[in-house]
Amino acid sequence: MSRCSVVLGVLLAALLPACGQGDPSPPAPPPQAPVATPAPADTARPAAIPREALAYRDNFIRIWRYYFAYAESPNVGFAQVHQESRWKTSAKSKFAIGIAQFTPATASQYAKILPAEVQAQCPTKMGCPTDPNWALNALSLYDYHLHRDLTWAATNDDRWRLALAGYNGGMHWLLRERTKANNSTHWIDIANACMRSVDACKENRGYPVVIIEKWRPLYRTWLGM
Repeated sequence: MSRCSVVLGVLLAALLPACGQGDPSPPAPPPQAPVATPAPADTARPAAIPREALAYRDNFIRIWRYYFAYAESPNVGFAQVHQESRWKTSAKSKFAIGIAQFTPATASQYAKILPAEVQAQCPTKMGCPTDPNWALNALSLYDYHLHRDLTWAATNDDRWRLALAGYNGGMHWLLRERTKANNSTHWIDIANACMRSVDACKENRGYPVVIIEKWRPLYRTWLGM
């Protein structure tokens, strides 16, 4: 074999992988530690919404829709929990406890009528207002009952303000005050006919306002619904 043939063979052997087999695959990149990024929901969370709300977000949406289906947005319930406890399960006030601030009497009442699977997780007849799952179910069912019974309200906004006022101060008071307001169907007329103490009237009138006008828009943005 001539010297030229040997040289040509070496050159061909060197070129064959590139010409005959195509471009070799690029090497796999070295493993890297995952980059810690906030969850999308947290990224869009307004600063005024506590981080604790993240822990209950998905479950509370499911709970709310169990009672309301898609008829009413859960942003109302989220705004209400915010006002009640700022999402603190250990929250306590003069008369109520828990994330939804249930009084002992209302907790006992709703312990009897919650779905069986919720009751099964709470063995006491007094209810479990410090358990967030129980409390969010009880709040949603209570809101559902209040909202259901207020079909006579002038608008859906009036209906929710009346329902929230009923949650805060008792529907029996609102019905008495509605009679005093000549059976008005507007929340503001009934609020102005308040028959309780000055402090109680002030709190009950302000409760729906801050939930609907201050907190609800923040949760509507965060939840996208």
